[in-house]
Amino acid sequence: MKTEIILKEGYPFIIPSGVLFIISLLFQFNLFWQLVFFAFFAFFVYFFRNPERIPEDESKGAVISPSDGEIMEITQAVAPILNKEMIKISIRLSIFDVHVQRSPIAGEITAKEYIHGLFLSVGNEKASELNEQHRVLFSNGEKVVVNQIAGFITRRIVDFGVFGRVKLAQRYGIIMFGSQVDLYVPKNIKIKVTEFQKVKAGESLIGFLNEN
Repeated sequence: MKTEIILKEGYPFIIPSGVLFIISLLFQFNLFWQLVFFAFFAFFVYFFRNPERIPEDESKGAVISPSDGEIMEITQAVAPILNKEMIKISIRLSIFDVHVQRSPIAGEITAKEYIHGLFLSVGNEKASELNEQHRVLFSNGEKVVVNQIAGFITRRIVDFGVFGRVKLAQRYGIIMFGSQVDLYVPKNIKIKVTEFQKVKAGESLIGFLNEN
């Protein structure tokens, strides 16, 4: 199946802003408003882009970033769904990052949890606990959890309905307009990233599982 260059989830934003821009030209609106409508149209097209990505490493045990953004923290925490202590890698997205999330490992999606909550700014230390979030469990012998967290502007997480077998870096969801993604991996991982490093979903190598 051909991959969408622009996600259909963006059409409700792209089409109205495009129509307003065309109307502003046809009716010769003030240049200021023409530029405003064009800026919104261009931003929404850019935001909902859906580029192809090739993982840096596809060898056995490789864990690839599930999200674009900047790694804000690498720490130990109790993982949702599994309720066990794992290594948590928190990735902060800006509105200029690609917001599609991808499978960090090849295997299966075996569980999902959608938690209704608040919409605190992702800079708030309580956001990862109290905000609206969508948790997905990936399994292939080892278990990895990805938690999509809505932010103050976001307010919407879209699940693409993927369940069962997944390929490495396969798209499975999107968060709208700035947010955070927490990746929980087993403690036996050999981490290849550092805090404040920029990563790309489906491309950047996070580390290798089953490493002592």
